[in-house]
Amino acid sequence: MSKIIIELNKKTLVIIFLVVLLAGLFFFQKNEVKANPLEEKYNSLNSPTAKKLFYDQSEKLTKEVPERLIELDEKTIGCFGPSSIMQMGNDADNLGGQCCGTLKNIKSYDIQIKVLSDFIEENGNIEVIPRDPYDMSIEHAKQLTSFDKDIVLSAEQENVYNEAISMSHHGGPCCCKCWKWYVMSGLAKKLIVDYNWNEHQIAELWDLSSSCGHDEDTNMVQHYDSKEEHSH
Repeated sequence: MSKIIIELNKKTLVIIFLVVLLAGLFFFQKNEVKANPLEEKYNSLNSPTAKKLFYDQSEKLTKEVPERLIELDEKTIGCFGPSSIMQMGNDADNLGGQCCGTLKNIKSYDIQIKVLSDFIEENGNIEVIPRDPYDMSIEHAKQLTSFDKDIVLSAEQENVYNEAISMSHHGGPCCCKCWKWYVMSGLAKKLIVDYNWNEHQIAELWDLSSSCGHDEDTNMVQHYDSKEEHSH
């Protein structure tokens, strides 16, 4: 009888051990899923560029990323030229910034949008000026690119344009001659010819419309902050 009881106890211990083991595995797997939402979000992104930006913003998948930054990561991003823009369909995804760096500071982005909006309103609320440098429709980009090609400046107007280049943080409409350079160049020509904008207005618009992605190149966060404080 005692031998039977011992055998039963062994079986009971084995069963208990297996139950505890299975429960532990289930708990571990459940916690693993909960512990890696950033990895799941990373894997759900469609383009290599969006994944790279998200990886940088999340500090190697260790930090939450604001939803708006993720939306901006998924725009059409690249350091391509104006001819690529003109060949895109108007229904394609909006163009984004961050072709030279990663936008990590949502506060900087929010301040930039507000300060840019205030500047546009203070200078006539002209419809043709893009309201978000990191989120521009293909149709709008095509329109501004065509201005750069088609508008011919007079000598006096050319001087205004060149003075704006020398005054701007980037030394021109953008930090490099990608599609954004030609878009903002065309916009400047339109504003100079049709709205009589001066070099100060053009340079300021270019600065406030920066979308390179990083802060280090022109310390733009400080630039926006100082303007925000000045407006109060």
